[in-house]
Amino acid sequence: MRKKIDALVVIALLLFVLTACLQTNTEQTEGEITLTESWDFAGGFYPIETLTVNANYGPQFYMVNFYETLVRYKDGNIIPGLAKSWEISEDGLVYTFYLREQVKFSDGSPFDADAVKRNLEVIPANLGPMNGGLGTVSTLLDQIVVIDSHTVEVHLTAPYYGALKDFTLMNPMAMVAPSAFNADGSPGDALRTATFGTGPYMYEGETDGTTYTFVKNPHYWGEEPEVERFHVKVIPDNDTKLLALRNGEVDILVGTRHMSYDRFNEMKKSGYGAQISEGIASNTRYLAFNVSKAPFDDRNVRLAASRAIDKEGVVQSIFTGIETKADSIFDPAMPYSDVKLVPHEYDIDQAKLILEDAGWVDTDGDGFREKDGKRLAGEILYMKGDVMIDDLLLAISAQWKELGMDIKPKGMEKMTFHAEFAKADFDLAFYETYGSAWDPHTSMTNMKPDYRHGYPAAQALALVENGNEIIDALNVSTDEDQIQEIYDLVLNEINDQAILIPLSYTKELALYNSQRIAHYTFNGQSADIDISAIQLN
Repeated sequence: MRKKIDALVVIALLLFVLTACLQTNTEQTEGEITLTESWDFAGGFYPIETLTVNANYGPQFYMVNFYETLVRYKDGNIIPGLAKSWEISEDGLVYTFYLREQVKFSDGSPFDADAVKRNLEVIPANLGPMNGGLGTVSTLLDQIVVIDSHTVEVHLTAPYYGALKDFTLMNPMAMVAPSAFNADGSPGDALRTATFGTGPYMYEGETDGTTYTFVKNPHYWGEEPEVERFHVKVIPDNDTKLLALRNGEVDILVGTRHMSYDRFNEMKKSGYGAQISEGIASNTRYLAFNVSKAPFDDRNVRLAASRAIDKEGVVQSIFTGIETKADSIFDPAMPYSDVKLVPHEYDIDQAKLILEDAGWVDTDGDGFREKDGKRLAGEILYMKGDVMIDDLLLAISAQWKELGMDIKPKGMEKMTFHAEFAKADFDLAFYETYGSAWDPHTSMTNMKPDYRHGYPAAQALALVENGNEIIDALNVSTDEDQIQEIYDLVLNEINDQAILIPLSYTKELALYNSQRIAHYTFNGQSADIDISAIQLN
């Protein structure tokens, strides 16, 4: 009898737990969803992200929900945003934007030409040392002239072929309510606990530090999104995120930073909604050699290292074929980037021969090559936090060990990475291009040798005597033929000197509970998480 009672108690408890779970799930009906991230929003909601604002880039992936830009980037094209149309003067120095009317910020204040003027005028100072690193146009702002309440002229000090694309960048070109700025133009404290944009959502305002809630912006001017509110739960571990998706705690994961490709494929086979971004690559993963430091000041070492990486094998084993092998630093589908190159195909025997002919031999039988008493060794600096990147760099390290190179990955936090890199005393660095909205224009600008303390890509022209002048000429050119000639020169220099080793073209992933979510459409900058692009069941 006692056993029967105990069994009934267990059944009752199970029913209670099941009912509670069902209630938890049903509470999240009527357009409410939950996502998860490794980080929190403790740094606030100002859309300009510099190296000193946050310890990670995470919050940037959500800004598209709160803020908007004058123009937008989608499928390789510039389309209207807060500006319904625009004109460019023949000399490329004046951009006239005709603004949408009856648009308000989430605090209820009007979006107008005065607001645009205020935003553009404070951007350079708020970027600080990063001014120019997130788009060149912020360094060229001369005068912002209000023509009328909904017409504004942006005067530049020089023409720039990528200016209109720069205006699509959420960081730093997002429009923020002027009320959120201090008198000197710096972001006010209110931005730490509230959003001040024209986008479809806004921060609800309270958090326990583990969950953040966002609701519809009642003043939003555009088409009303399906999702009424969304929660972002802080779950640092990726396996725990996937478990949370399985047990119904969260509804969708967007971004390769949350899952390995193996896990993505497993969940897809299990019946979860699964999508891969299409079209132009999100980013290019690459390795940058420090050409000013031995042993990678030796072109033969760089060439051999490049020939010893089995890119196709890496793409298949680590990225399960979803990413594709990269032979150029930019996806050829990007503007000016379809340049004829002779790629360094994988050939370990040829790589060994290059080193031997250059005097790099294993003299002591330890498996690693030496020359003039110096071992062929070094470290790859990279920002840790992505297990796939750990695996990628370990795989490359193993392939280089077969070549006789002793190269070890060294992962570090974002702030530490940039501090170490700024010393310009690194051996190699793993990095990615900025993404389709920034590429190729911004990444090309950051190839100036003068920027070598800030950007791995700046190694690209380090061996060219007039490298700075080449990029300066590119940025002020309005001649399409000249622009293409410079791209041809730069991309061939990178390839011929094996200064940057492109590894793969990335894609973004989305996994979701298909009972609650019908479809997700990737944003034009596919790493951004666009809640308004979620279609519910």
